[in-house]
Amino acid sequence: MKKKGASVEGIILLIVLIGALVFSSYLLYLNLPGEPQKFTFIDDELDENIVYGTSQQFYENMRFPDKKITYTLKNECDGEKIINAREAFSILQEKTILEFEETSTNTQILIFCSDISPEPEEEGYFVAGEGGPTEVINTTLYGAILSGKLSLFRDETCSKPNIAIHEILHVLGFEHNNNPDSILYPTLDCEQEVDEYIIEDINNLYSVDGKPDLKIIDVEAVKSGRYLSFDIEIINRGLSDTSNLILSVYADDELAKEFEMDEVGIGIKKTLHVENLAISRFADKVSFVLDEQNTIQEIFEDNNKIELILEED
Repeated sequence: MKKKGASVEGIILLIVLIGALVFSSYLLYLNLPGEPQKFTFIDDELDENIVYGTSQQFYENMRFPDKKITYTLKNECDGEKIINAREAFSILQEKTILEFEETSTNTQILIFCSDISPEPEEEGYFVAGEGGPTEVINTTLYGAILSGKLSLFRDETCSKPNIAIHEILHVLGFEHNNNPDSILYPTLDCEQEVDEYIIEDINNLYSVDGKPDLKIIDVEAVKSGRYLSFDIEIINRGLSDTSNLILSVYADDELAKEFEMDEVGIGIKKTLHVENLAISRFADKVSFVLDEQNTIQEIFEDNNKIELILEED
């Protein structure tokens, strides 16, 4: 009887050892790197609709980040030119959704009133003649104007401040046109008016709030067993900086990890390289989500996610 009991105990011990070996082998299989498998995009293009301007600008879709724009008149401006500049801003404010505020600090448009035209080396500061943007960032959605200058060196001869209006429109990004009746015709006269299409384009361009717009523009991901490696590129295509950006990475529907991307400025691209992030060995889909908690208000709120699936052998 003792021999039989010992035999049963030995069989049980053997089964336990075999089970432990199988379980250990399975754990080892789950954690060992495997043959690299590449992920590919799921085709899910977002239809992004913004009505942009149609008139000719120095760069595409030029505008200041916000419809409220500040300006400063330099000390050399005399009484008449100050009155003309302020009236020009007032006329454009009445005709469009723009708001102009005169300030002495944090100004976006600097106005000079010298009696002579800019020197050749100074003209380089202007995109157009005596007025234009001086700092522009291409965000891919907009030509974001951060600052501009204009020089009112000529005396106004009309009852309306046509010279000032003309130069302010250059600062707003608009080029000359070939309509003699337009305020943007290269040669000015007193009968010219602000074109309706310019007013419409300004209103269209500034109808979008000056928010950021974050988008994943490229990602490459490879899985080796249960380890995910990826490179991702993110851009802020919008009109304001953003901070505290979080990137969430999912394997199938399980959160793998969150990454802090910190601040992303206007038009700035950020890249992230990650190696050997542990995920499920059986995951066949990975997802990258920007600002999953919607803490950042954006121009587009539904373009922050990209999904990839394993390529078929």
